[in-house]
Amino acid sequence: MLKYCDPTSTMTLREAIQELRAVEEQKSDISVKMSTDMTQAFEHHDAVHVLFGCGTTIQDEIAAHVWMVFGTTAKLGEMHRAVANREHHNLLSGIGYLKLFSIWVSCLPRIFSIITKCLRMRKRLALEEVAKLKEQPLCDIRREHGIVV
Repeated sequence: MLKYCDPTSTMTLREAIQELRAVEEQKSDISVKMSTDMTQAFEHHDAVHVLFGCGTTIQDEIAAHVWMVFGTTAKLGEMHRAVANREHHNLLSGIGYLKLFSIWVSCLPRIFSIITKCLRMRKRLALEEVAKLKEQPLCDIRREHGIVV
């Protein structure tokens, strides 16, 4: 289990993002080739993975997107730009759209649980504040926002 997935983790957001990226680098790291806007979008996406306790499976990717929509200040247009790149399309077509649909359906109970948790949060996570939050412990950020992992 990744350390940042522990609800009481005292890792800073910066350390937790580094842990996530270390796991992702084993698969492939495209961040070195990205524009500044894309780098910021992935920084926000990685922060969502970490703060909401999502791993790196396809089911966790789906969960991170749901958390991002309902638990943060993310704009759908910004999210679309982040996932509209070629690598993302290649990954999805490699899975197959029918299989991806079945994965989404199997995730419905988790999706409803996430939406319920988001509705109970004290406040949405302001993604534009991620840079300021990087030195804070995850447990403090989660407590402040009412994030239940």
